[in-house]
Amino acid sequence: MSFPVFNGGDGVPPEPDWQSVYSDALDVAAAHEEWTAVVREMTEANSLTVANGHAIKRLVEFRVQYERLAKTVADSGAITKVKRQATYSPYWIAMRQADESIRTLEAELCISPLRRAKAGKVQRAKKTARAADNYLRPVAK
Repeated sequence: MSFPVFNGGDGVPPEPDWQSVYSDALDVAAAHEEWTAVVREMTEANSLTVANGHAIKRLVEFRVQYERLAKTVADSGAITKVKRQATYSPYWIAMRQADESIRTLEAELCISPLRRAKAGKVQRAKKTARAADNYLRPVAK
């Protein structure tokens, strides 16, 4: 019996076709760069599996969207006037939602520094007994 071979079966999810997702060449390049960075970081942390592919894709999409929205907010500002009333720009609101999604996905994938430290357990060697250990043992009351 033979099984079909799929790309990404070795623990590395296949990179999505960014050209089918984005029409702008700069967004395609940014998505490829983000994908490569996330996959490299997760590989080094030994936390990369094929099952993470969809979460990594969503993370990359949110990061590209965030950068696009941040440029628009930088140009037009976070506050806009609508009918003589100051309100938040819809780009600002979407940028904040993308930021929240990025933070959630980074935590799930153990990419954020705090989560990375918790995910990677350091193997410690057994403590060897020394004569001083008996001397410094706490006294029972």
